[in-house]
Amino acid sequence: MSMPRFRCATLPGAVLFTAALLASQPSAAHSLLLSCKPSADNAVRCVGGFSDGSDAAGMSIQVKAYDERVLAKGTLGGDSAWVFPRPAGEFFVRLEDGGEHAAEVDHADVKP
Repeated sequence: MSMPRFRCATLPGAVLFTAALLASQPSAAHSLLLSCKPSADNAVRCVGGFSDGSDAAGMSIQVKAYDERVLAKGTLGGDSAWVFPRPAGEFFVRLEDGGEHAAEVDHADVKP
């Protein structure tokens, strides 16, 4: 009993097929990351960046109450960090790149 033989595609056809397959895949996106930790004198220090390792210097950052009131706002410095006085009560920190990326940290997650 002989095994059926499969004919391989020609090299140009295989290359075109592979290129089409790769082109149909979504491009590798990077995520915006935000980390906030307690700092000295009842302050909070937040550091932002992207999952591909690039920094987030110059990006807008806000501290908001749950009713969306802005409690504080600023811009990440050259070290991609920002320090603000910890507000009383519940809050969250939101970092935005002005486009499609945003990251948030809830006050309950601001732990040493």
